[in-house]
Amino acid sequence: MSSDTSDRVITSNLPITLKIAIVARSLSTPLLVAIDSSAILTVIIASFYLRDSLFRSIFPTIFPEKLLADTLSHIWWFPIVLIICLSYENLYQKRLPYWKEVELILKAITLAVIFVVIILYLSKTAVEVSRALIGLIWLMLAFVLPLYRYAGKLLLTRIGVYKRPVLIIGAGKTACLLANALRREKTMGYEAVGILNDRGECAEVFTEAPASDIPILGKVEQAEYLIRKTRVQDIFIAMPALSAGETVKLVNRLQPLVSNVVLIPDLFGLSMSGIEAECFFEEQVLMLNIKNRLKPVFNRAVKRLFDLVLGSILFLFLTPLLFAISILIKLDSKGPVFYNGYRLGQRGKIFECHKYRTMYDDSAEILKNYLANNSEAQKEWAKYRKLKGHDPRLTRVGKVLRRFSLDELPQLINVLTGEMSLVGPRPYLPSEKEAMEDWSEDILVAKPGITGLWQVSGRNLIDFDGRLKLGAWYVKNWSLWLDLIILLKTFRVVIKGEGAY
Repeated sequence: MSSDTSDRVITSNLPITLKIAIVARSLSTPLLVAIDSSAILTVIIASFYLRDSLFRSIFPTIFPEKLLADTLSHIWWFPIVLIICLSYENLYQKRLPYWKEVELILKAITLAVIFVVIILYLSKTAVEVSRALIGLIWLMLAFVLPLYRYAGKLLLTRIGVYKRPVLIIGAGKTACLLANALRREKTMGYEAVGILNDRGECAEVFTEAPASDIPILGKVEQAEYLIRKTRVQDIFIAMPALSAGETVKLVNRLQPLVSNVVLIPDLFGLSMSGIEAECFFEEQVLMLNIKNRLKPVFNRAVKRLFDLVLGSILFLFLTPLLFAISILIKLDSKGPVFYNGYRLGQRGKIFECHKYRTMYDDSAEILKNYLANNSEAQKEWAKYRKLKGHDPRLTRVGKVLRRFSLDELPQLINVLTGEMSLVGPRPYLPSEKEAMEDWSEDILVAKPGITGLWQVSGRNLIDFDGRLKLGAWYVKNWSLWLDLIILLKTFRVVIKGEGAY
């Protein structure tokens, strides 16, 4: 691309975004602080009236009457403490994916509440502020503050205040994944305004992706000129094909011209949870400390305790539904209520997995005859090990149970007995172990889950190899927070019936 052509592309696509971004850069942080402050004040006032109207009406002697003005006079500084804690977690300095931001918000809220309690006791004013009020504030902030931030960032991004233009260097598969991720994570505010690429054929990857409308401004050798021309301050380098030496030279060339250079290495499949960057200063050696998240006894104990507590609550809460489904299955077709199949458990140990029966008793014979007379179904079965379209084995009730994953509810018994986890890799058949190949070494480290990444990432729309990769990624990147995110996403997926059949 010639310099004149580059200038025309830049002129036609970039000036409005960049001018707004330059002016808005100094406003984004104060506006975020204002959004957070309004959320905090709203929660404090709402918590006060909730405590006053609900708790005092039930326990008037335990919760004496207090005035809002008096309460505010004792904790007026709480928003300041929380803003400082949010800043400590880099929530004003960094642009993070939504769920990572929520995790840090919860940490900041908890830290702030601890500080508040300590300050109230040291100042001997704890008696003036209700402990129930502090608990309500913590609980409500955990829900309200992330929502305020999400809505606020979307609004600020839409009007251009929080929008931050970036240049992507590279146009291969890695750059395409990056461009799509930046577009999906709207609250990060990044907008890819151009691509620099030395190899024209790589740009074909963008033609079938949402990133296809990002203009290619020129080649990598024009980077300095284009940075000065556009005044972009964020560069994403996604060219894993570059040698180590070429990558270092490129970063050193561009770093003095911008505020941030983000390097996307070719390390897909590597554990990313809790990864730590360290270095030896004199030798200038960079080290990546990668931990086995499910190896420590403490982490496994935490996961087991989480399964026991939440699994018991869910089992008790869902008992009426479990009985109702059992009756419907019995009335719908002949056969037992439950289907108990053998599955591969932790370290390859075979266990009996409980599910509601969703098929006719002679399902094996029905499948054999159906595949023998349907070549398309044979191909589908070979790829997915399931039938995506019509499945003649399913009963009427079974189809409904499958659609909303209700057939898997009896697996709560497996969770309570320690054979499964609420969240984990997909439970595989013993006959599938050979097809799992080397992936089994990673996947079978953990207990299989009722739900997992495979279920919230497309469920049965994902082929067999895709499920294996998701299972291995989960094991390598496990955290309690990841389990919570997957559980929350599971509710949405199940209600919508996404990828279910």
